[in-house]
Amino acid sequence: MSHPGDSLSREQRIRKQAELQALYTALSNLRDRELSYIEAAAAVPELSINQTHQIRHRIVAIEGELLAASGEEDTSDTFAHRFYREGFEAELAGNSDKAIKLYKKADRYDHQDAEMAIRSLRYRIKRERTIPRDLQAWLPPPAHNLRNRLIVGVAAVLICPLAIFVFYRGSSVETSPNIAAELTATLTLTPTPVAVQLIVPDTATPLPTFTSTPLPLPSVPPLPTPTARSTIDVGTSTPTPMPTIVLLPAPKIIGPRDGLVWLDGAVVFEFEEANLQPDELYCLNTLRGLDSTNTENWSYPPTGNEKPIIPIQANVFRVAQVQGMQCIIWSAGIGRGDCENIISEMTSERVIGLPRVCDLN
Repeated sequence: MSHPGDSLSREQRIRKQAELQALYTALSNLRDRELSYIEAAAAVPELSINQTHQIRHRIVAIEGELLAASGEEDTSDTFAHRFYREGFEAELAGNSDKAIKLYKKADRYDHQDAEMAIRSLRYRIKRERTIPRDLQAWLPPPAHNLRNRLIVGVAAVLICPLAIFVFYRGSSVETSPNIAAELTATLTLTPTPVAVQLIVPDTATPLPTFTSTPLPLPSVPPLPTPTARSTIDVGTSTPTPMPTIVLLPAPKIIGPRDGLVWLDGAVVFEFEEANLQPDELYCLNTLRGLDSTNTENWSYPPTGNEKPIIPIQANVFRVAQVQGMQCIIWSAGIGRGDCENIISEMTSERVIGLPRVCDLN
């Protein structure tokens, strides 16, 4: 397994081991975020999957270099790396069953990411099976079926015109008398609507009977009064269609305090209990993350709860911290049905500092 150019100096080996440990830490954070989507029965975003795959590619490469430089063969680390690498390749190739079997072998040799890779792959398989068929019809076909579908499509395009030509050529001679008969039948039927239209002028005799109706006209003088009312109504009705929307007062915040410095753990946003209706809930507005230049480069979607307590898991803030966010700005309100329909005033914005006290100035 060793090669002539695989020897590493002590500094290079330490540097690669440190990089490998940092990659496993970043991968662990991504796995925690992936678990939050799994627990919420939501689809894992494609961006998160791509980030995970990039880190795993780098981990496989560095582990291979370190094992090749050590020159040791048939060790537990060697088997764990080999099974994990082969399982990752099978997963990318779409062979999920083979990938799970190889990940299980890597897990027996205590690979750090094998168990979480099995969990992630099983969840994606389960979710793909539960997607409705009408939605699957709009999804792109798998890579291994694309060539077969293209061949079938090209064959259908070539065969269909030939079959239609043969069918109509064979049936044109046989059906020509029938077509002629149908044409004559339709021609004989066309004069009938003309005869019906000629009868219409003869029925104009009841018109003189309407001349006797103008007699009650002298009894209509009060017509000007409704016109005057209508002009007044037009002037007064314009402001009425604009109802004033009365917003509920903003919920009162109990915690966390403004200027909190997050070190680790979940953060619980708590409010004073208000007399809400059954379809109303406390809503935490979009968490907005600012980097060292106070530029918004991260966000977390709105979250609601019928109870005046909204917990946010620790991995949300870990991801923001890994992506370089130094301040998180948040506010709260009351929503009806969901947090998209806010029916109250919003609280003033508060900040949470990740590495240290947040200074927006």
